[in-house]
Amino acid sequence: MKRKSIFAALIASLLLFCCFRSNAVIFVTNPGNWNWSSTVTNQPWPNGVLPTSNDWVEVEMNVVITNDMTNAMCQLLDSSADGGNGTVVMAPGTTLYVSGQNEGYGTETLGVLNATATNCTVVYQGNSFWAKRTDYWNLVFNGWGDFYNGLQNSHPATPMTIHGNFYVTGTNVAPDQPNYTGCYVQCGDWITVLGNLYIAPSNTFDCSTSVVVVAGQTICAGALFDASGGVGSNYFAGGLTILSNNMVITNLNNPLFASTRGWTNVDYLGPNGQPSGTTNIYGGAWYVTDATEWNVGGNFTNDGIVGFGKNYGNITFSGNGIIGGNKTNIFILPSMTIIGTNEVADTINLTTNSPIVTGTIVFDLANSNQIVLNAGTNVFWYTTNGTLDVINTGPAPVAGSTYQMFNNIGSGGYGGQYASITLPGLSAGLSWTNELLFNGSIAVVGSPTVTITSFQYNRNTLQYTLTWTSTAAATYTVQESPSLNPAVWSPLQTSIPSGGSTTTTTVTMPAGTKGFLRVSSP
Repeated sequence: MKRKSIFAALIASLLLFCCFRSNAVIFVTNPGNWNWSSTVTNQPWPNGVLPTSNDWVEVEMNVVITNDMTNAMCQLLDSSADGGNGTVVMAPGTTLYVSGQNEGYGTETLGVLNATATNCTVVYQGNSFWAKRTDYWNLVFNGWGDFYNGLQNSHPATPMTIHGNFYVTGTNVAPDQPNYTGCYVQCGDWITVLGNLYIAPSNTFDCSTSVVVVAGQTICAGALFDASGGVGSNYFAGGLTILSNNMVITNLNNPLFASTRGWTNVDYLGPNGQPSGTTNIYGGAWYVTDATEWNVGGNFTNDGIVGFGKNYGNITFSGNGIIGGNKTNIFILPSMTIIGTNEVADTINLTTNSPIVTGTIVFDLANSNQIVLNAGTNVFWYTTNGTLDVINTGPAPVAGSTYQMFNNIGSGGYGGQYASITLPGLSAGLSWTNELLFNGSIAVVGSPTVTITSFQYNRNTLQYTLTWTSTAAATYTVQESPSLNPAVWSPLQTSIPSGGSTTTTTVTMPAGTKGFLRVSSP
């Protein structure tokens, strides 16, 4: 983002004001505490006339104006004429509309804006660049422009707390940039939103130079991204929703968009089938860029686009929630860590790193959900305290049913195993077979069709010879598990041809391994 210099831009705007301005300037000079709605002459307004959306309001030294209205308005609030000492206070439940129709028009040059009273709202209808860097209850950007709360010349970086909701809902076209639509918010210092964060189409929220923390829900129909992994993890405590729309970001002068427009993975297309290399970026979109950290504390719903090709960003799901969407999108994530309890309600494609599960991952048999690795490049890794909880809200499983939980495991299998696995109950005569380490699935089997009739161990060769009942023309697999609780079967010998009514084979246990053997027929 090309950030303006507030100081330089202010000088230019004041010069323009002095030379060309034709709108009314209201100088509030009578010291005291006044209400915005007052029509008493000089308490605070000269001639008792309230400002309109076209008026420049100059609040001078020792003047405090309390907004007690739900429709107070002006074009800008300023205190620069006497050194920046005027104050405007928002009363609970009030609203102030700042039209800011020209360059330099907002509230940044007001001495003090106290806007944290319960349910008060400040709406910037013009260039968000000139919004006051301060705390708010509700903050609304519905015009255009770049907002940055970081260090700029004499203006220090300003951490901000939004006690209510933050609406980044700009729809206007900037008068000096006809190809620029909406607002671009960049965290130059921490932005903490205690309510909800809304990012509308044609708007962007950039966490590249600092961190955003949202206690409520975050709903994004625009673009949300972080281009730097060195400033900490962005946290969406109340959950994150990416909405579907056909937004096009037309401000392609931004270096991040210019360098990453389109899709870096040609296998995945944007809305309307736009292929890799197109000149626009669509939303709602969450770009999990390289080496960045994101933390979702509630539900994560993807009805738009998530991910941006192969990189080393990570998403941590730290709370309790559902990871899902509209069932038509593939989640494209670099990697993920589950430390809370999260149900996987949609397919997740991990492009770079294997997942880490130290919490609980939940699958519902009623959904055809998979975590899909980039084939041949990764293995799954689970620490020993991770938990798999399989539930069923659909039809009862029957013999022969197979449920794919993970795909593209590869020859290396897992790097670890679950500390505990919970599976749904089954009808009498049915049992579960756990082949998660073998092919990433669990399956339902009926009464045994294979019975081991002979089992011998040769101490000299350290081999086992098994004989079992069999069926002509069938093939069999001998599997091994180091334990039965949980049972994690992996193949020792496959494609064993039937010997007729009985079949015999000899297998070698892995070096130093103690465990259990079974015979299965695919």
